[in-house]
Order: sequence, then structure tokens, then C-alpha cells
Amino acid sequence: MNRIPVTDFMRHPPVTTRPETTLVELVAALQRKGVRTMSVVDEGGNLLGVVSETDLFIKEKGVPFSMEKVPTLLGQVIGEDQIEDIDLGKGVTVREVMTRDVITIDSSATLEDAAWLMHKKKLSLLPVISDGSLVGEVRRISVLRVIYGIPRENPETTG
Repeated sequence: MNRIPVTDFMRHPPVTTRPETTLVELVAALQRKGVRTMSVVDEGGNLLGVVSETDLFIKEKGVPFSMEKVPTLLGQVIGEDQIEDIDLGKGVTVREVMTRDVITIDSSATLEDAAWLMHKKKLSLLPVISDGSLVGEVRRISVLRVIYGIPRENPETTG
């Protein structure tokens, strides 16, 4: 198992979104593509970050449910009376909520490398990089399929 190259079970092409995508568009894309996390890329396909369902919840962005600290949303100070008026879908983009410090794996890595890294860092998505470019992605389910011998649903893409 440990000698299986990551390129044999990575999803290619990766499921990506752009930083200017609105959160409403992102939610629709996550649902349509059946994923919970996407890599964020620029026009040239360069990896900028990762965005997940978790990034979409207000509480994850620092809006507390008590007034013990100053409530903020995406770095902007808001009042308690304004929380109900927030329309996240219209103006907020992926760029504002994505995780920028992305843990990646090189295309020369193995299944064992990917599984260990995903477990250690509690990752559900691991972008695969080759010569500095995003070439694919490993999802937790992909690793489990390989480990348990579950065949791919679509032989053209894994993951």
C-alpha cells in the first residue's frame, strides 16, 4: 500500500474555484460538485488557498454569540443589532474567507505519505503540486477507497 504513487489516486483535474466567487455561488458549486472543500486558484491555475464549508459559518469568522468581545465579521467591526442584517451572499467573496496557508503534497509522494499527512493535520483535502503548479487533489475519501479496495465510480477521475 505504501508504494502507491499519489498520482494514481488523486483527482485530476482538481475541483477549484476562483477568489472572486461569491459565497452564494460557492455554496451552489459545493452542492453541485458534491464536495465540501475546494482549492482556490487564480487565472493561471496557481493555488491561492482552500475554502471549505467550515469557512462559511459566521462563528468561524469571529462573530461571537456573546458580547464579551467585540463582534467582528471578516475583519469589520459590527454591532449586535447589525448581525441579523448581514447578507453574506451578496458581497463577501471566497478571497475573504479562504485559508491561505495551504498544506500541499508533492506529486512524487505516496499513499502512505498522503494518509499520514491528512491524519496528522486533520485535512479532508490535500492539493497535489508538481513543479510549483496545482496538478490534482487528494480527498480523504480517495485514500479510504484505495485502502479498502473500493473501485472508482468514474475511471476518468478519482476522488
